[in-house]
Amino acid sequence: MARHKEFDPDTALDRAMLVFWEQGFEKASMQELVDRMGVHKRSMYDTFGDKRSLFLKTLDRYISTSEARQRSIADDATEVVPAVRSMFETVLRDGGGPLGCFAVNSATESVGQAADVAIRLDRHFGFLRGLLLELVRRGQRSGEVTAAHSAEQLAAVLDGAWIGLRVQARAGVPRRHLLEMIDAMIAMLA
Repeated sequence: MARHKEFDPDTALDRAMLVFWEQGFEKASMQELVDRMGVHKRSMYDTFGDKRSLFLKTLDRYISTSEARQRSIADDATEVVPAVRSMFETVLRDGGGPLGCFAVNSATESVGQAADVAIRLDRHFGFLRGLLLELVRRGQRSGEVTAAHSAEQLAAVLDGAWIGLRVQARAGVPRRHLLEMIDAMIAMLA
């Protein structure tokens, strides 16, 4: 007969994500993970697998949550420019503290070079680029966004700026400077 889990796997996964987010894959120890997750080591292995499997599950969870949030912003928008601003401002809410963006942090760590991680990150960053392109095209059709540059060019610049914003947030750049960067990016769309 299978034993009943004495912990909530979703809560444990969220706690593990915070450890990886704070420390990165390499520095996160198994003991720290077990302690912060509030599970026994055997239960952790039985439920999530080894450290790498656990990391991949936390990355998948972060990516799916992030993509759903960004998709919702784009889909619910009646105007494009405020939607783009809102997407950028998620950096201030989600990645504007000392933790930064979990996906960008993972990409810049050595674990980001591993094929299983790189595939996930490439797909995630591609999703975000595609969403920006979709919004820019919609804005150009409605006249909200300048047609002086192609939608592809504008989306590429926005994408690069968005990633740069997330890196700067992780580096501790003051919030007012991040807001100035967002204002500059939004002005570029006019």
